[in-house]
Amino acid sequence: MKKYISKIFLLGFILAATSCEDRLFVLDPNTLPPEVALGSINGFEALLLGAYNRVHDFRWYGQQAMIHPEVMADNIDFANRTGRYENEYVNAVRSHMDRWNVFGDIWGGINDANVIINRVGDVESPQSQKDRLIGQSLFIRALNYHELAKVYSYEPGQEVNGFNLSLPLKVTPTEGVSDAVQPQTRVTNTVLYDQMVGDLQEAVTLLSANDPGNFPYRANRDAAEALLARVLLYKGDFAAAAQAAQNVINRGRVTLLSGQNYLDSWGLVTHPESLFEAEIRPPDWTTVDGVNNSLHTLTMNIIPSSQFIIVASPELIASIDSESGDIRRQLFVNSASIPPGTQVCTKWRGELGDFREHIPIIRISEVYLIAAEGYFRSGNTQNALSIYNMFRSARNLPAMTQSGNFMEMIMKDRRVEFAFEGHRWFDLKRNGMDIPKTAASQQPTLSYNDFRILSFIPERELNLDDELVQNPGYN
Repeated sequence: MKKYISKIFLLGFILAATSCEDRLFVLDPNTLPPEVALGSINGFEALLLGAYNRVHDFRWYGQQAMIHPEVMADNIDFANRTGRYENEYVNAVRSHMDRWNVFGDIWGGINDANVIINRVGDVESPQSQKDRLIGQSLFIRALNYHELAKVYSYEPGQEVNGFNLSLPLKVTPTEGVSDAVQPQTRVTNTVLYDQMVGDLQEAVTLLSANDPGNFPYRANRDAAEALLARVLLYKGDFAAAAQAAQNVINRGRVTLLSGQNYLDSWGLVTHPESLFEAEIRPPDWTTVDGVNNSLHTLTMNIIPSSQFIIVASPELIASIDSESGDIRRQLFVNSASIPPGTQVCTKWRGELGDFREHIPIIRISEVYLIAAEGYFRSGNTQNALSIYNMFRSARNLPAMTQSGNFMEMIMKDRRVEFAFEGHRWFDLKRNGMDIPKTAASQQPTLSYNDFRILSFIPERELNLDDELVQNPGYN
């Protein structure tokens, strides 16, 4: 039986990780029992803020979730060889996306959400306030579970040799040792996707379409429905994905940028296309954190102390250049300090200072591309072309008039649009496609049937629970 002691998150400790204006003022929050810490709506508000705060960990969206899927496929090469990401670059065995070990953030966020969903109803507060907390918690739980599911399991309908196990599904809170010793049986991928879809559908009904406060750093209805569209696309429910994406587009809360406005958006404090964005405040990182681990330090060399490790691969640049006039080409520039022709990605500019920047996680451009793909794959070619051409116009590309190579073009545009944003590996994987590699990696294409498509569950977890099954190929 697994002793999930390492995943028991003392609620008082979590409450300390909140924003200054919402901080719970106590002498020693670590000593607060749950019945005191969560005795009022303020405690649940603080717990939710802590769950949001987990998302920008460097091992998650703060860095690795954006870089791993690019470097493990064909979007990234190295500017400097420091040892970082080099095993992942060649897809070495057991050098994968290790999301399981970000337990204080991903699993912790799931537990934070479970506490709120299951317990906020017990406090005295207006129902609208409790609905907002529950809706955002359902969003957080689905976001966290989807990040894990993409890494550790096949998508429904894309299983290899019938292996369909996903993750242990936990929808009740872990608040003490007695809660933590339950066996961790992996549910099937279909069961987990149904749970995520159900969570997000409920979140859409509970959350307002208006600004919930601190948008886009907190989820509203559009963020929840955009994530629902993403999850449905991965699930293979294409008509429903298109409809969810279309709903977000129709509400018009966030609009697609074009031309210079799109280029300039990458230097703004808040990305105007963001439906959900990780907020990084000065107390969240020290200067040393940023110098060593931020996306800015890894991808750009405009500050002398930058690490500057990774650049765009020639293969990515060739994909952009396959259509002349693409406005996104201007986000990649020559660097004078490395061999001529090497292209630096300028998305992560550290515009907040000290290498900090808020990190877009869901943008409206993704919603347009989900709608287009969903319509096409569910047989509605007319709507697919209409939506897709709106997106192409915004990126200074000609309209498509025929749909013969529609999916090829969608995959190309997703590759270019979300370069250095952590989509490339997963777009290939969810479609059951082989993983191409860059010429510089000197590695052959990774077959979709290769066991390295999935990450491995850490051995210490398996040693603590004989009911937890390892992924194929790692035994």
